[in-house]
Amino acid sequence: MAVVVVVVVVGLAALGAIWWYRYQAQQKRVAALAEFAQDVGFEFAVRDPHNTIGLPFALFKRGDGRRVEHVMWGDRNGLPMRIFDYWYYDESSDGRGNRSRTYHRYTGAVLSIAADCPTLRIGHEGVMSRIGCALGFKDVELEYDDFNREYRVNCDDQKFAFSLLDGRMMEWLLRVTSIDVLEVVGPFVLIAAPQLAPERWRTLVQVAEEFHERVPQVVWTTWPRGRE
Repeated sequence: MAVVVVVVVVGLAALGAIWWYRYQAQQKRVAALAEFAQDVGFEFAVRDPHNTIGLPFALFKRGDGRRVEHVMWGDRNGLPMRIFDYWYYDESSDGRGNRSRTYHRYTGAVLSIAADCPTLRIGHEGVMSRIGCALGFKDVELEYDDFNREYRVNCDDQKFAFSLLDGRMMEWLLRVTSIDVLEVVGPFVLIAAPQLAPERWRTLVQVAEEFHERVPQVVWTTWPRGRE
């Protein structure tokens, strides 16, 4: 009996230590992100005040549960932007009543741009093949073999895919290897990377700005925001 009590006490102590470590790490992350937001002139909230997860991105529909948190938002050189942590989990069962969760964690940037774009999704083979097949999107093969080997493109308008992904944009995407998923839906753009440490959020802000700078002029003229 005494041995059982000792085992239980040790187990509870271990669980308490794990919880405390995670809590401290979370508080440290929040403090660092709040400081970064202030540094770049953004607002910051631990809980998402914008219902970001309600935006029509395929990544936000994955898994059995999901959340956006640690959100900062503001304008960068006139470009509305928000940066955030996002996670979703897949739940599974071993057939004996035991359930477990596998978590997938990202840091994302959402831009609001002056175009009303067809739906397009770009990602590495593993992620995008599952998303694209599930939603019935067709793969688009571009004229750049290196890009086709690295990325998979799903789009419901091939003309838009070829317009957005010109040579300059494809070369840039090949250099920015940290991007896992890029989605464009109407005026919204999502850029997602595996969860980033707070000190690397500045890099994601820069990536978002660089994407916007490289959008070809034909996109603004052919798919202007508010077109009939």
